[in-house]
Amino acid sequence: MSAMQKLIEGFPSQIRKAVEIGKKIRTTAHNEEIQNVFVAGLGGSGIGGNLVESIVSPAMQVPLIVGKNYEIPKFIGKNTLFIASSFSGGTEETLISLSQVKDAKIACISSGGKLIEIAQAKGYDYVQIPNEAPCPRAFLGYSFVQILFLLKHYGLLQYDFEADLLASVDLLERKQSEIQAEAQKIATLCYGKIPFIYSDTRLQAVITRFQQQINENAKQLCHTHIFPEMNHNELVGWQLGKTYYQNTAVLLVKTTYDHPRTRLRMDICEPIFREKTSALQIIQAQGTSFIEQALYLINVFDWASLFLAEKNGVDAFPVDIITHLKNELAKEAW
Repeated sequence: MSAMQKLIEGFPSQIRKAVEIGKKIRTTAHNEEIQNVFVAGLGGSGIGGNLVESIVSPAMQVPLIVGKNYEIPKFIGKNTLFIASSFSGGTEETLISLSQVKDAKIACISSGGKLIEIAQAKGYDYVQIPNEAPCPRAFLGYSFVQILFLLKHYGLLQYDFEADLLASVDLLERKQSEIQAEAQKIATLCYGKIPFIYSDTRLQAVITRFQQQINENAKQLCHTHIFPEMNHNELVGWQLGKTYYQNTAVLLVKTTYDHPRTRLRMDICEPIFREKTSALQIIQAQGTSFIEQALYLINVFDWASLFLAEKNGVDAFPVDIITHLKNELAKEAW
């Protein structure tokens, strides 16, 4: 069993462990009313913030924004909950953005490193997650679940997500054979092609996660866009001759939470895509709650990225080019 296979296989149990960690979080009071939430995180840590935003947007009374940059918005202040998330604790963009925060309530999520050191030194609330392997993208379960619990502990979220998380674990464990079979079909469809992945807007974090997994695990390019926005621009890009699209594959990702008009748009566009490429697959999420359906798709896509890596003849675990980039960046102090 490869290192990445072991990590993907452990995703359901990781969620279960994450729930137990989250229930034990101890937070301190903030003197001001929290009116907005800002999550700073990149890559495998940042996508957890995006996933949480898609989950809580119908239930939270305050906005949640995810930042993936060195700079922070001017609105961040005494009425902000600022969550810094970095699996390694050393992500420079996250650390630099944290250093600019004044007056906000600050909480940190990390397995250790500089971020935990800062939190301990400055008295910030923090959650320390397990460091089971040097692979941030494999620990999405830990990062997004802790953000959910932080929102709950600060009184910003009344939604009973714990039940849905545990139901998701049960779903993933029961459906593993089916999940991996669908993932194999996706990998076969995408092999030797550039995947174009489309979904409803609310599912953007999920398909972005798949893009990232294809990039890092399968070491190839991938493209995503969302309905209805793509109908106002990208759709026109499907008008050239059929030979232009011979190396493309289209994945239409659907849940029962898609807006009815979005579903209609996808149904109208499907034959347009089929006219240009024979490599098209519809992926329908399983589960009852949005969390269940999102995590079902994430697990399918994680497996698909691993199977695609195998077809590409590459090891899914290392990301040597990112390591090279970080080594070069380290030569210039920030």
